[in-house]
Amino acid sequence: MYMVIGEQRMPGDGPEEQRAQFAHMAEVVRQSPGFVRGWWGPDHADAETGHALVLFDSLEHATEFTATVERYVSDVRLRVMAVDVTVNAE
Repeated sequence: MYMVIGEQRMPGDGPEEQRAQFAHMAEVVRQSPGFVRGWWGPDHADAETGHALVLFDSLEHATEFTATVERYVSDVRLRVMAVDVTVNAE
């Protein structure tokens, strides 16, 4: 699996608007080929910065998603990470 790690400046209209924006982003990403799971939220130290962690089933799907986002969103920083090890709390 591959994770896309994103960082972007968010609208400064407050937490409610940011939650709505995160929910919209989640709904759009959920329709992407190979989507497995995702997390969205504001930065703890800088509430105007949003983060996204989106898990895909393959490198191909992760890089296709990254290219699409970069085509339409100018102020986003994206990285693709191979997920080699996972662990859950027991």
